[in-house]
Amino acid sequence: MKDREFKDAIYDGLSKLLKALSNPYRLEIIEMLSQGEKSVEGIVQVTGLSFANASQHLQVMKNNNIVKSRKEGHYVFYSIVNDDFLAMYQQIAKYAVREVAELERIMNRQREDNKSTDAVSLSELESMIENDNVLLLDVRPSIEFEFGHITGAVSIPMNEMLDKLKLLSKDKEIVAYCRGPFCVLADEAVKLLSEQGYNIRRLDDGYPEWKVKQMEVNA
Repeated sequence: MKDREFKDAIYDGLSKLLKALSNPYRLEIIEMLSQGEKSVEGIVQVTGLSFANASQHLQVMKNNNIVKSRKEGHYVFYSIVNDDFLAMYQQIAKYAVREVAELERIMNRQREDNKSTDAVSLSELESMIENDNVLLLDVRPSIEFEFGHITGAVSIPMNEMLDKLKLLSKDKEIVAYCRGPFCVLADEAVKLLSEQGYNIRRLDDGYPEWKVKQMEVNA
């Protein structure tokens, strides 16, 4: 293979992978799958896509080795192809928020509206996990908590929060987390619980970021 042919083939392959990521619905699906595998029906329910459109997006990502699938009865379940891809995606997202002014403004406005600007970093969380005066609160749907969660976390899904307020102590510092920096559930938890007199902050990231960091530490 000549030098030009080699470069054309390599960059063509890279562009196909990046093109497969350049769709807002696919990025949302990646965030969903970073919590654990989902059926096509589950993805349709959250995104509002038609079954055909969701399947098409998933097939594009599968063809580019972003997701993988398995069949169980009449249902097809999808998941992220591996943790290396997840780590790469997280770096892209962090870079975009840090370097694209419009995204930074949107993030800041979201946090300000929900009184969650004083976020806890993953590094700060490490020193808080073993503290008995800190309650780590997972506000994702319970099925996502069952797939995986941060060590020591307690699961109270956001849609059950009002009914379970009595389980939370106002004497503890609460750190709420959800799917990641773009997930609004932790922001909603901060707003709700702070208005009820609880001492609460959100984790700046989410379970997938903590998972990747733990893998890097243990590598």
